[in-house]
Amino acid sequence: MRLINYRDSKEIRKDVEPLFITAFPQNERPPADYYFSSFSNPNNQLFGFYDEDKFVGFSSITLYKDICYIFFLAIKENERDKGYGSQVISLIKEKYRKFAILICYEEVDEKYPDYPNRKRREQFYYRNGFKKNPLMSNEFGVIYQTAVIGNRIVTFEEYQEIFKSGFGEHTLQYLQKYK
Repeated sequence: MRLINYRDSKEIRKDVEPLFITAFPQNERPPADYYFSSFSNPNNQLFGFYDEDKFVGFSSITLYKDICYIFFLAIKENERDKGYGSQVISLIKEKYRKFAILICYEEVDEKYPDYPNRKRREQFYYRNGFKKNPLMSNEFGVIYQTAVIGNRIVTFEEYQEIFKSGFGEHTLQYLQKYK
């Protein structure tokens, strides 16, 4: 598997953007133009993942101090359950091995109609080395849990700093601590 950085090839947008739009509900993602413009910020990285020349998925990250925050990670629907997600996480763990790696995902609770999908996603992260992080947030009315790779806990205050450094102080109005 090879990764291509958006900074090195803006061409990957043609692969990434349709998946970005279909993999994440509209209320859980910024507008595409805003999202792609955020990669001019040196704290933000976007990677397209390819199996030879076949696009299989993407991940975007924000770096803050010793934290690598996986902001989005998606594998094309017809490429799921083939090990690509684990390969992507392995590449991120290798590239950012000196960082704690943080990911957030929708709250896992039986009250949600898509509970089985949420549970499956959480188990996938745990199988790939993530451990529960106590931070929970409310972003645009969606409740998120967090998990981390590394021997540290990421606090809500750090989470706010990640958002501020990656997307600007104005984004903090959409971010609230939960519980």
